[in-house]
Amino acid sequence: MRRVALVLVLLALAPAARADRIAPVARPVDRALRVPVVVVGKVTAVEKDTVDAAYFKGGPKVAHKVAVVKVETNLIGAENTTHVKIGFVPNGTGGIRPGRGPENPNLKEGDEFLFFLVKSPGGAAFYVMTYMTPPLPSDAPKFKEQVADVKGVLALVADPAKALRAEKPEARFAAAVAILTKYRTRAEGAAFDDFNEEPIAADESRALLKALAEGKWAPRPAGDDGAHAYAAFAQLGLTDKDGWQYPKAEAGKDFTEQVREAFAKWLDGPGKDYRVKKLVEKK
Repeated sequence: MRRVALVLVLLALAPAARADRIAPVARPVDRALRVPVVVVGKVTAVEKDTVDAAYFKGGPKVAHKVAVVKVETNLIGAENTTHVKIGFVPNGTGGIRPGRGPENPNLKEGDEFLFFLVKSPGGAAFYVMTYMTPPLPSDAPKFKEQVADVKGVLALVADPAKALRAEKPEARFAAAVAILTKYRTRAEGAAFDDFNEEPIAADESRALLKALAEGKWAPRPAGDDGAHAYAAFAQLGLTDKDGWQYPKAEAGKDFTEQVREAFAKWLDGPGKDYRVKKLVEKK
């Protein structure tokens, strides 16, 4: 539990990537908040025939190979499932393409990964690995510890009420960042019109926003693009229609902290009845 608590604090305080540089690959705990399915699995076979499917929604069809993966540990989204199929476009190098972001691996029998999966955007009957949420190989440094970290973060999303009742305020704050990030983040590769916005229960919304307001919002120097407090707040998309106004930047003061203070005041005033809206995939 101590390790999970540390991971959650780091998750809450993680800085955002600078706009003038290519975003690095997100940490596994952050990738897990961006996709509906996370499993540890081993490739048992790669089907001989390829399947033509769009690589991205609305794009041209390309040939995908299909790997059959035995689910060894379901972390989210693959309940009561023994195997999943994962489509991938074969590439010549694998790994990371310099300056262009990650290139997912050519899966082969015996490979074991921590997979972060979304439905095929082309409507094919398999999952895919998006370039921003590449799988973590089982021989990666501290693989078991990273799987445990992912499991801990996803447990918060699975039971928000419990997470937001944590005894320590820093734990509630970190949980709020993870939960809000999950609620307000589209699955990688999905379009905005694939989702509806549905308000969560008033009690949960209030607890979530209060926990976010009570934490320490770190400044945002250049770094990874992981979940962090300011980004989680920004995903709310508050406007003057909600009674929200950004504070005026003051010389010598950290603007991030100014926003946090303004948010706390708003929550006790115009925002006291505000309901967080959760992105829910359309059926």
